[in-house]
Amino acid sequence: MDNALLFVVVIAAVLVLAVFLPRWIRRSSRSAGDRAGQRYAEGRRSAILDELSRTIVVHAPEATVRELVDTVALQQPRRFSPLSDGRYGIRFVEPDDAVARLVDDPQGTRLQLDGFREYLGMPNTSASWAELRTRVSEAAVARGLTAHDGPAAAHRRDPETERWNIV
Repeated sequence: MDNALLFVVVIAAVLVLAVFLPRWIRRSSRSAGDRAGQRYAEGRRSAILDELSRTIVVHAPEATVRELVDTVALQQPRRFSPLSDGRYGIRFVEPDDAVARLVDDPQGTRLQLDGFREYLGMPNTSASWAELRTRVSEAAVARGLTAHDGPAAAHRRDPETERWNIV
């Protein structure tokens, strides 16, 4: 009689495990995957924001630097575009997904991002911004001007518009 009761208890335990174990495994693996995805996204977002906060200073007056940036922007009109207000747009989807401007600097003129938009929860214009800075630096050196990295610009995210603006 003890053997039959033990056999029934084992069968009941197996049935309970068969019902609840798959659900528990799915839930715990999903939450582990979500945590890993969030860690990856945060690391990637941090690297992208560091890249987008970089600036370049050209040791020249604003008119000279504007001519350099205009020349660089016109070489890739689908990627970079001069905007009507004197700033420069960087396209990911729209022409103004990131907006750069020239700012007076004690050492010359600084090119920095005023703001940028994010798509799918992540800013997407860091590669284009790096290319624009590199091309402007190369154009400045080709003209005999000095260019170097400037101070980092801080940006803050507006949750309503999903746009990062300079602080």
